[in-house]
Amino acid sequence: MNFPFGYNKDCTNKEQILAKVRSAILEKDENHFSDINLQDDTWVPFKEDDGNEFTFIERFKGNGGIFMYFEEVEHFKEAMQQFVVENNWNPLLTTSPLIKEIFADTDITFYDDYNNLERKKNVSIIDCECLIAQTGSILVSEATAGSRAAYSCADTLLVLARPSQFVAKMKDAFAFMKVKYGDNQPSGMTIISGASRSTDIGNTLVMGAFGCKQIALFLVE
Repeated sequence: MNFPFGYNKDCTNKEQILAKVRSAILEKDENHFSDINLQDDTWVPFKEDDGNEFTFIERFKGNGGIFMYFEEVEHFKEAMQQFVVENNWNPLLTTSPLIKEIFADTDITFYDDYNNLERKKNVSIIDCECLIAQTGSILVSEATAGSRAAYSCADTLLVLARPSQFVAKMKDAFAFMKVKYGDNQPSGMTIISGASRSTDIGNTLVMGAFGCKQIALFLVE
């Protein structure tokens, strides 16, 4: 069949297809996804009767994290001083005001310039917002850590937490932040679920390619 000058059959077909696509997108279906319950966290099995603390510890360690518990702050400080010496961590990286205050009377030296990292193994210590039992994850923010670099540029990430920071589920973590900060929510909130893992490089699992290679949580009463 011959077409008039300037008429393109392929163009017409494309226009008809795009018209149908636009029609499908704009078509409203009030019942679409109506059976989804946004309040039901079924994507990760969780029983609150098991206790937030034990569930978090189990799942955090399952994610590859290291967990340590201290009854007193002084015990934590003594252990950290020993860790620093044994692992040659001095100076430690931190921009957290609380961390600097806790260790002010110790021999631990802190370095806060994350833009000039010259050591082969950078160890950063921060405090966090809350601990999410359902996923074994840690919610951190710039408000407590001091900067986003504090938890994104370290090879080894050390996190300080308290028992009052346990929450059951992800939605509880955001409710926790709402109560704590109100309308002035901190920027740079991040949920950390273990060490960084990636298969982007040759489809091979690489630890620490886009984040920390190791994470340890210190729970202090």
